[in-house]
Amino acid sequence: MKKELFKFITLSVALFSTIILVQSCAVSGLSKKSMNFQEETAQNGLLIGSITFPKEKAKFNGYLIGVTSKDTDKKIARKKSTVIHISPEQIWKMKHKGELDNGLTYLFTLERPEGKYEISSLGLFTNSGFPALQRTDYLDGFSIPFDVKKGEITYVGNIIVNEHSKVKDIRVLYENNYEKDINALKTLQPAVDWNKAINDTSRKIEYDNTKVKR
Repeated sequence: MKKELFKFITLSVALFSTIILVQSCAVSGLSKKSMNFQEETAQNGLLIGSITFPKEKAKFNGYLIGVTSKDTDKKIARKKSTVIHISPEQIWKMKHKGELDNGLTYLFTLERPEGKYEISSLGLFTNSGFPALQRTDYLDGFSIPFDVKKGEITYVGNIIVNEHSKVKDIRVLYENNYEKDINALKTLQPAVDWNKAINDTSRKIEYDNTKVKR
C-alpha cells in the first residue's frame, strides 16, 4: 500500500513539474511587457494576428504556429523562420486563456526581418508527464502568405482550429477579424500606433488538397 502511494505521489510530482517547465519555457503570443514598435526606428517589421479555438477546454498542452521564411537562400530562410508558442492554462485543468472571446482567442505579435513569409504549419503538443511520452503532431498542407516590410505592421488574420476532432481530421480555417483584433491591441498595448497596421483584405488561406481538409 505504501509502495503504491509512493508511486502515485512520484508520478503526480513528475507530471506537475513537467507542466510547470513547459509553461515557463513557452513564449506567449502577446508580450505582457509594454511594446514600443515605432515606424521610424524599427529594424524589422511587425506581424500581428490571432488564433481561435472552439471550446474553453484545451485538448493539447501547447500550440506551435510555424512562421516560415520563403527566402530562396535556405540558410537565410532557416534563420528568419520561427515558431510562436501558445500555452493554455494547465496547472489544475486544461483551459484556454486567450485575450478575446472569453479566452478562446489568443492574439500574437512577432517582429521579423523584411521578406516574404507564410504560416504553413501548426504543432499540437501533448505532454504525458514523462519526456519519452511527449509528442507533437503537425498540421500542414495550408499556407497563409504575407510580406514583412521594415517599419510596417502587417495583419495576417485570424486562424481557426477545430482541435476537438481527431488529429487527422482537424481543420485549419481563416478569417479576417482586423477590427476586433486591432481594437484589443489598442487596449492591451497602447504605446504602439496600431492605426498604421496594414490589412490586406484579399489575403486568404491556400490549401494543398492532398494534405489537408477544409
